[in-house]
Amino acid sequence: MREARGEPESIAVVVGQLGQGGTERQLYHFLAHCDFVRWAPTVYVSGELGFWEAPIRKLGIPVVLLKGRPLEKMRQFRAACVAQKTRCLFSWSSYTNVFALALTGLGIRSIGSFRNALFADLPTGLRGLWSWMSVAGISTAVCNSRETQRQLAHRLGSKKRVVYVPNAVEIFPSDQMARWRADWRQQLDLRDDAVLVLGVGRLVPQKRFDRFIDTIESVGRHCTVQAVIAGQELGCLDALKSQVGRLGIDDRVRFLGSVPDARELICASDIFLLSSDYEGMPNVVLEAMAAGVPCVATRVNGVADLIQNGVTGVIAGSKQDDLSREVLRLATDADIRREIGTRARAWIEQKFQPKLVTGQLWTLCATGNDVDAKKWIGHATRHLR
Repeated sequence: MREARGEPESIAVVVGQLGQGGTERQLYHFLAHCDFVRWAPTVYVSGELGFWEAPIRKLGIPVVLLKGRPLEKMRQFRAACVAQKTRCLFSWSSYTNVFALALTGLGIRSIGSFRNALFADLPTGLRGLWSWMSVAGISTAVCNSRETQRQLAHRLGSKKRVVYVPNAVEIFPSDQMARWRADWRQQLDLRDDAVLVLGVGRLVPQKRFDRFIDTIESVGRHCTVQAVIAGQELGCLDALKSQVGRLGIDDRVRFLGSVPDARELICASDIFLLSSDYEGMPNVVLEAMAAGVPCVATRVNGVADLIQNGVTGVIAGSKQDDLSREVLRLATDADIRREIGTRARAWIEQKFQPKLVTGQLWTLCATGNDVDAKKWIGHATRHLR
């Protein structure tokens, strides 16, 4: 229940859509740790509603779907912010940062987000214009990887504040994860001693599941592994199935499509393999590490902020031979898997818990945030080393 201790500040949070994705889960963490005495958030959706709408509404937070053509959405958003006496905008992606331009002249603090490899999630058409619009109206840019922070700070110079705040992930009790592991391995008809290599993500070219499949085929020449790919089909499934058939590994690679909660499936795996060409800070790697599952990942953007190479996971080259060598090493040594997984879980518990991470984001929203942010930056720099 919201306490009446003065009027909480109205904050507008803009997101592209509320489907069942990692970015949306990060938004939910942010909102779930809101101090409702201080803040009165409203979530504005520029695209489509979806899975996360109901959980956000259960927090007592209004969700507003902006309708019509882009300029009409901008007009609706400005009018709503005026009516709500909004004091701060928090855009949840580089794509929705453009909504800061709709608030020009209103004196509203505007914070933007970059949750992929710099401008990678912006439309490819008129990319230069979109890139400009994504930073033009904001005063602070939040990046979830240090690489993107460095790249953006280099582009913007001293014109904007650019800060790094990582993604967050929940740590589940060991007994709950054990139940999830048992349930999923039963569904997959896996023996207790079977080694399961898992890949999770939308079936899009960026994720390079073709590289994942080649890695499984190569590892399978030396030891027995099973592999599962889970994620929404967005145009690549037929080609990937053809690749599996051509390599003759239909009995080793399965496609599950979207699953209700990938975190439960992750608990059933023995190795998590990220084969992407680019990412921001991949939530699936966070989730695997939190579950104590050792990760082998290509050297993409925020991965280096998560994995201490050789200690809490493995960062490999993008060539299939590099990935195969590291997956094979883990697949044939249960002790190494257990040691890396244990260290990974402890590292995530220490550095990436939702309350800590979201506290840093809410600090940036504060009135007089120039002073508050300087205090936070000093704290965050010490904590996140």
